[in-house]
Formats: sequence, C-alpha cells, structure tokens
Amino acid sequence: MKNSVFTFIILLFTVLNSCNNSVSEPKTDWNAIADTTSRALVENYWNAEEKRFNYQIDGQSTEFHYWPQAHALDVMLDAYARTGDRFYLTHINEWFEGVPVQNGGDFLNRYIDDMEWNVLAMLRAYQLTGDEKFMQATEVVWEDIKKYWSDIAGGGLMWEKRDPYGKNACSNGPAAIFAARLFREKKNFDDLEWAKKIYHWERETLFDKETGAIWDNIKEADEGLIINKDWIFTYNQGTFIGAAVELFNLTNDSIYLHDAIKATDYTLESLTNKADNILKNEGGGDGGLFKGIFIRYFTQLIQHHALPREKKQEYVGFLFHNAQTLWNEGTDKERMLFGPYWKTKPEGAVDLTIQLSGAMLMEAAAGLASAGYVSGMAVSDFPVWSGNPVFEGWYADPEVIVYDDKYWIFPTFSAPYEEQVKFDCFSSPDLVNWTKHENIIDTSEVKWAWRAMWAPGVIEKDDKYYFFFAANDVHPGEVGGIGVSVADQPQGPYKDLLGEPLISENVNGAQPIDQFVFRDVDDSYYMFYGGWRHCNVVKLNDDFTGLEPLPNGEMFMEVTPEGYVEGPVMFMRNGKYYFMWSEGGWTGPNYRVAYAIADSPFGPFERIGTVLQQDPFIATGAGHHSVLNIPGTDEWYAVYHRRPLTETSPHHRVTCIDKMEFDEEGKILPVIITDRGVQPKRIK
Repeated sequence: MKNSVFTFIILLFTVLNSCNNSVSEPKTDWNAIADTTSRALVENYWNAEEKRFNYQIDGQSTEFHYWPQAHALDVMLDAYARTGDRFYLTHINEWFEGVPVQNGGDFLNRYIDDMEWNVLAMLRAYQLTGDEKFMQATEVVWEDIKKYWSDIAGGGLMWEKRDPYGKNACSNGPAAIFAARLFREKKNFDDLEWAKKIYHWERETLFDKETGAIWDNIKEADEGLIINKDWIFTYNQGTFIGAAVELFNLTNDSIYLHDAIKATDYTLESLTNKADNILKNEGGGDGGLFKGIFIRYFTQLIQHHALPREKKQEYVGFLFHNAQTLWNEGTDKERMLFGPYWKTKPEGAVDLTIQLSGAMLMEAAAGLASAGYVSGMAVSDFPVWSGNPVFEGWYADPEVIVYDDKYWIFPTFSAPYEEQVKFDCFSSPDLVNWTKHENIIDTSEVKWAWRAMWAPGVIEKDDKYYFFFAANDVHPGEVGGIGVSVADQPQGPYKDLLGEPLISENVNGAQPIDQFVFRDVDDSYYMFYGGWRHCNVVKLNDDFTGLEPLPNGEMFMEVTPEGYVEGPVMFMRNGKYYFMWSEGGWTGPNYRVAYAIADSPFGPFERIGTVLQQDPFIATGAGHHSVLNIPGTDEWYAVYHRRPLTETSPHHRVTCIDKMEFDEEGKILPVIITDRGVQPKRIK
C-alpha cells in the first residue's frame, strides 16, 4: 500500500447541523474516511499491468475473479461521483479495458448473476461519464442474459447457463434492478416489462411475505420443485429491496415500497448479531461481498422520500452504527483493511470481496452524510414530503385555490371523452394529506353536457363558490362550450347556474374550453379561455350569468401570445401581471408551459420562455397547470399534470405539485419537477 494512504489522517470534528435537527453531538467526517478507504481499495488491490483488481492485497493472490470486479467498479463510481477526482476516472476507463481481456475477450460469463453485477456497474459508468462504450457493452450482455429465462419453476432467470433447472434470487434481483434502470434511461417498454416480470416471479417464488426473507434458490428435481429456505443471505435481501425501490419509483405502486420495508426489517432483525446490532459475518470468498451489496440498496431505500420517518430514523441509526463500529473497531488502519465481521480487525490477507463490503459501507455513510443525515437524528429531523402525484388516480388540468384555511384542487377526471362526465375535487390542510370529494357535479346536473367535461376554473364571490368548466369538446355548430355552476361550499354539490353554456361559439378562432377566472385589483372579474391556439379574454358580469364589455368596449378580445395552444393562467406579483399557458400537444411528451409578463391584464404578452416541461428521467407531458401562492407569503407552487414514464395512454395523467421560484428581476425560474413533491405548509 502506498505511503500516502498510511499517512492520511482522519479528523473528527464538530459542526453545526445545517438542517436544524436535534443532533448536537460531534459528527464523523465520513467524506474524509471514504476518501481514504476508496483510494486504499485501489492502491491495495489494483493490478496496474492487467488493469483489473487482484483477489488479495499486494500481489499475495493475483487471481482474477470476475464478479467482484463489478463491485470494485461500483466503489470507484461512488468515489468519482462524490469527489470528481480523475484518479478514479482513469481507473474506471482502464477497468473497461482490462476486465474483458481477463474474462475471455468480453463481458459474457457462464454465471448469469456475474454478468448482471457488471451491467449494473457499467450502466452507472455510462450515466456518470456519458461514454457510450459502457452502454454498448451493457446492451450486448443484457441481450445474452434474457436468453436464460425459462418456464421451469414458473419462470425466472437461470443462475448458471449449464443448469436450466436452478433459479436463484441472485440472478433475478439484480436483473430486475437493471431492467428498471435501463427502461428509465432508454424508454424501451420491453425493459419495463422485463423488470416487472422478473420481480414478480421472485416475489411469488422466493419471497416469504410473512417474514420478509428472500430464499436463495428454487430447483427442479426428481421429487419436484425444491426451495432452499435455509440459505438466506444479505445480498439477496439487498437486491430485492433495490428492485422494489426502482419499481416503486416508476409505478408509484405502494406494494413495492411495502415489500422493500418488509425485506429490510427482516434483515435488521434476523441477519444481525443481537448482542451488538452489527450485520452478521458471512465469511470470506463470495460471502464477503454480501453485506456490501445489501448496504448499497439499503442506502437507496433510506434516502427515499416516501419511506416513513420512523423507519428512516431506525435505518439511519443502524447504518451509522455499523459504519462507526467498523471504522473505530474493525479497521486495521495501518494497512487500511477490513475484516468479514465489522467489529473485529482483520488478520493476514484480506479477500477483495471482504474489502469491498467495508468500502461500500464507508461510501454509503459518506453519501448519507452529504445528504444531511447524521447519527442520532430524531424522527422530527426528517422532512415529510407529499410525493408526486399528490393523490391517487388519473387526474389532469388541476386548478388550485385557497378557500379559508384549506387548499383545494379541482382537476379533470382524465379518461376517454365519453367517460368524462363528472368532476371530483380534493382538499388539504397542508399540501401533503389530501381528502377526496367525489362527484361534485356531473352530467345528471348539467343537462346540456354529455362528454368531455374538462379543465375546471374556480373562484369564490359573495360567499358563493363558482365552478366553471368546459363540456362536449365543442366544434362550430355543436352544443357545448363553457359552463358555470354554483354551490354553498367548495365541495359542492354544484348546480348548473344557467342551464346552457355561458360561451358556446368559436370567437377569434378560440375553442370555448380551458377557462381561467381572474379577479383584478379593482374587483373586476375577467375570464381567459381558449383552445386551438387562440386565447380570448372576456369580462364577467356581477353574478357570473353573462358577459359585459371590456374596458376597450369589446366583448371578446384576443390576447394570444406566441406559442400558445391552451390552458391560460394569470396571477399578479409585485404589481405585474403574469400570463402563462400550455404549448405542444397534450398527448405527447413535449407538452409544456411558457409565460409572459405585462403591466395590464390585457397584455401585450410577449413570450419570455418555457418554465415547466418534461424531465425524461421522471415524467413527460408536464403542463396545463395552475399557480398557488401561500397567503401572506412570497412562496409559490406550480400545480400541474404529467404522464408517468410507465404510461403510454394519453389519458393516464397525474396531478403534481412543485416549487415555483423567481429571480431578482421577477422572472420565473424553470420549475424542477420531482418525485418527492413538497413539504407540509399550513395556512396561517
């Protein structure tokens, strides 16, 4: 080992907690420790001549073992992502040259799981470096892996190519993780189906739903199918957790999160030493790597916004306890080596697999520390998030408003036009916990509406609650258009105010849909509306039963900005009128929101830029929004719909909320769409 590592000194120091949590104890500098241990991994085990990792330290065993190479690459990727140090990037690229040479000329292997570990690491390498060679290699190996799915034992990927009768957890969990991640990267729906198929086979075959244990394998023998329930290893627990988290991220189906928690709780309860709460010694050889693999996916679960705070507290405490014990008691700091039991210093040679598990734990602790986690956090130190979508179901075109001390969202029921014959709404005291109010108005009340009830617009006036809507997707000569209804409370029931549309004609080319009612500073009520790339503004009369002339004497004034398609929104901030609208096709991924700023509600509105759009790694079709300002503050939110990555139906849209912020000049900053959503905010 290089002297530079021997002389590296780790300092413990006290810092103030930037998250204002309850912890006041000194914090270990996990980044400094990870810097030391990850570099030591390379300097101890790297074979510079062959550009790969030796199996033991300082040349004591220069054997090439294929599957640990992937996890060594993973640790280098952890360190490179954390530090940006080109030392790791150099070795990452050399690894890609050397490993296939030692493996027979490529990344293929007789063991399916060994290939899976490597494609998982190489996909990460592609994502961190952008180098296509890593993606090309993963695609070749993935095509080979998929050949080894069979119907024996009801499905599943084989463990070893020469043994079609054995199916292992270790050859299925990693594959499900990889397929889900590849889908997110490439948007090939076949990969999504593979991820689901593999996961659900493992769940139904090798997952003990009562305890959370993952059984190691199932094998077809003369006496029938035999499940090995005696072998339960941390790495199988880890990859099942990892696959569950990936699929929860993609689908928002809570069954996956429940599975991940169940498998984690089993591990912490049954695969640890009761006396010290340290993960059990699983030996050397292959077993030396098992704990590190669990830690990798356990850490991803810890950081998930949807994990309950009580679980976060428990899991964070467990991980830091194991890390602190390993560093303080189980590390040979002269040689910078770890042992298979994290409370005991190693003696003699140390297998690469054992060293990797310890290095993974140090990198995990550094990652959590960088994200604001520390040992000893109270439940209240962990933030609560709404998650996106903020409520279940297919809902679009959300209109948000504050009534008294509650937030209300009135969306479109997103379905084929013939099924859009009703509206629901949702209320919340804090933006996180939402209550559904069903069927606040439908076609049984609106006699002239029969389909395509869309895009609510809501406002309160004189202790009455008004609900505007469009119906029938009206074309010239047809019955339909913009209607208005009224109720005594926000959740209805609403009554059709007119018995006919308020606006039914196509004026200035604007289809009468997507109405937004705006109350100006002089208590005038204006309605902006229009589809088909045209937008009009009209003035509502005092009781909303009709229109009256605008200040310029016109009944309809076109205010269409460049790029406008539909979904107008207006609000005021610092004396300026912000006009926003949706662009692109609502069925496609590029649906988006743009805006303009003017000194008058009538414009002119000159397009400034796009502020809300898809993130290909989170969701597509982000648009048709409304804007929420927390009363008495300068805090703003965009409430919008988007299409999950897993969905292809144009009607499968969900309602989400994310922060909307401004620069010093008052321009709207691009809204960052998230999976975690927003934190609780009560109205004062």
